[in-house]
Amino acid sequence: MDVLEMTRRRHGETVVVSLAGELDVDNVSKVQRCLDEAVETGEPEARVPRLVVDLSALTFIDTTGLGVLVRQLAALRARNGTMALVAPDGQVLRRLRRTNLAPLFPIYDTLAQALA
Repeated sequence: MDVLEMTRRRHGETVVVSLAGELDVDNVSKVQRCLDEAVETGEPEARVPRLVVDLSALTFIDTTGLGVLVRQLAALRARNGTMALVAPDGQVLRRLRRTNLAPLFPIYDTLAQALA
């Protein structure tokens, strides 16, 4: 079993959450918590930050992992927020395309492109 590593940092009004390893049913609740905390402003009137989830170091994602991304996107859109993914060509991008979820997200090859 591969361990999932998560990091969170801020670039101006953009919050970047980077995931490395495997995102599956065993750790999806930790990822959900991390994403929720990343966009929690603490102030009801504060502007919702733009979220970028960097999946470039993710080696595997299952349907529960895809589900947490879709739920986070819906929650952000409900608050007029935005969410983009960094998913260079590989297993994660293929899974997003195969499940027809890719059109829901702006998807970039690199973090620099997503932050531009």
